[in-house]
Parts: sequence; C-alpha cells; structure tokens
Amino acid sequence: MSEQSIEFVKGIYGAFARGDVPAVLGAFADDIEWYEAEGMPYGGLHHGGEAVAQKVFGPIAEDVEGFAIVPEEFMGSGGTVAAVVRYTGTGKATGKALDLPVVHIWDIRDGKLARFRQFIDTVKFAEVVPVPAAV
Repeated sequence: MSEQSIEFVKGIYGAFARGDVPAVLGAFADDIEWYEAEGMPYGGLHHGGEAVAQKVFGPIAEDVEGFAIVPEEFMGSGGTVAAVVRYTGTGKATGKALDLPVVHIWDIRDGKLARFRQFIDTVKFAEVVPVPAAV
C-alpha cells in the first residue's frame, strides 16, 4: 500500500502544479484535518476542503507571487506519506525570494486525503511573508 499511497500523493502535487485546485480539493476527505504550522500566517487547524481553500490556498496565492511546491522526496508507510518539498516564489509585501524546504505528512483513509501536517521554518517564511500582527 505504501507505493500506491506515494503515487496518489505525487498525483496531488502534480495537480497543484498544474493549477488544478478542484482536483486537489476533490482528493480530500470531507472531514480532512489540515494542520498548517503554528506561526504561519495561515497557521492552525482547518477542517474541510472549503476551509483549506479559503484560509490557506487563497491567501498564499495572494501573498506569494509565483508560489510553487517542488517535491524532492517521498517516503511511505502504509497509508501515511511524508513528502520533502520546497516552497518557492516571491513575497509580494517584501519582494524577497521564497526558497524553503518543508515536510508534509499525509494520511490517507478510504482513498482520500484525511489529514495533512506541515513542518516548516516559520521564522524564515515570515521573512518573506510577514505574519499579521495580532489585533
């Protein structure tokens, strides 16, 4: 199952790279738990594809010109896949280049993405995309 899981997740990154957000969202379980790293502008737990689209995908597209996720390595164990990726682009507010390694952990349940966890150097990301001050 590990190899199937890896191929499934690779397909999700391919769809994202093509800009096929509906295909990405369609791969999510209805109750997906999306853990964006605390300290990120979009940090915290998001429930469901619509929340991810509105609170993560939309804002990052607004904040980072040419945002891309470049997969570098995949490791799988059963229905869990770890992906070492690189975020690239240019921060719109700062003009700084984004080139940062990130780890994503995906859990697959019943052929759908059920949980996502992100591990990233939030300080380095904030140098490119500042975190809004708390009000």
